[in-house]
Amino acid sequence: MVGRYGKPRATRLWRLAGRADLPRQRLSRRVLYNGRMRAATLDEMKAYIAFTSEDEANVASLGTQVAPHLRAIADRFYLQIMRHPGARAVLEAEPGRLARLHESFADWLATLFCGRYDAEYWQRRAEIGHVHVRIGLPQHYMFGGMEIVWQELERVIHAAAVPEMEPKLGALHKLLTLETACMLGSYQLSYSEAVRLGERSAVQERLTRAEHLAHIGQMAASLAHEIKNPLAGISGAIQVLRDGLPADDERRPILGEVLRQITRLDGTVRDLLIYARPRPPRPQSCDLHEVVERVLTFLAGEPEMRRVRVEFQPEASLPALELDETQIEQVLINLILNAAQASPDRGLVRVRIHTNDASVHLVIEDQGRGMDEAVRQRAFEPFFTTKVRGTGLGLPICRRIVELHGGSIEVESAVGHGTQVIVELPRGK
Repeated sequence: MVGRYGKPRATRLWRLAGRADLPRQRLSRRVLYNGRMRAATLDEMKAYIAFTSEDEANVASLGTQVAPHLRAIADRFYLQIMRHPGARAVLEAEPGRLARLHESFADWLATLFCGRYDAEYWQRRAEIGHVHVRIGLPQHYMFGGMEIVWQELERVIHAAAVPEMEPKLGALHKLLTLETACMLGSYQLSYSEAVRLGERSAVQERLTRAEHLAHIGQMAASLAHEIKNPLAGISGAIQVLRDGLPADDERRPILGEVLRQITRLDGTVRDLLIYARPRPPRPQSCDLHEVVERVLTFLAGEPEMRRVRVEFQPEASLPALELDETQIEQVLINLILNAAQASPDRGLVRVRIHTNDASVHLVIEDQGRGMDEAVRQRAFEPFFTTKVRGTGLGLPICRRIVELHGGSIEVESAVGHGTQVIVELPRGK
């Protein structure tokens, strides 16, 4: 019996389970270590439910009676489980998955009666639980499936009128309890390992990003200083040349365009310097309503603002806030201009302020084309932009300023439904 249902079929089960739906993956040292720990736990459970060597022999002795029925039991098992939409969705998610799992399950049934329940046996059994996690089968289906297995095997054994039936059924029930514990443990291990890997990946990504941005910041600051002074000199020289020309000289518009391009370059350099070497905020008590109104007045003459409608909705009971007005003005200018540039002609740009017990929310909305999820996820990434002109530093600078004030900023957007930027600032005491 051991020769028929022992290691060869168990080895096959290991292979089938490992490739059931994904390429076989090598377990990490941590997983293998935890596998040994799980085996120790199973030894404790064996002692707890009194699963003895006599029980092992009793289960093994049932192999002859149940072997002819295992394929039919597997068929009935999947007939039952496929009645549940959640399980059916997982099992039919890939072509051929159900057939592979069906074969693996039949082998798993056979190895129940191998009579050798050592650490290697339980490590192989645990891999089945890892497969369930990889394919996304919730563990409550495993619990229900184990009950179906017990009912089917009990029915077959009763029908075969096995001698000394009760102790043998009792031993089989104990083994199925251990199998359930083993699979449950492997579910827990797989989930915890996934969480650990996810956290490690997130931390590594943050560290890499921080290092990357530090290098960019140093390079940007050096370049900005090298460019800014020559730009100022060029701008001054062009202004002298322009002012020395007659008012009707055809060269004056050309020099005016050169000055506009220099101004644009100077703005780019300024953004690089602000992002690379941000100044700590210098907060003082201020009225956010007045800050918004001042910015809207300042922007009223901008070409982008003249083609849109602007609506400001203040908060009736807004408290005074501790803010660096200059930096918050910069945030507002960036966000309102972004909203205007994204808006269609005569589109509405709405600026709203509302409060709760802990914070003040400043919301800038537009009715533009919006952005898809991939673009939204990268909105605060330095140097990322979808504009023909722009440094891609506007939103990163806004986020840095807001976070230095102890607040947060987020973007909500959908294609065809416009964009909403929410700035949350602490109310303070």
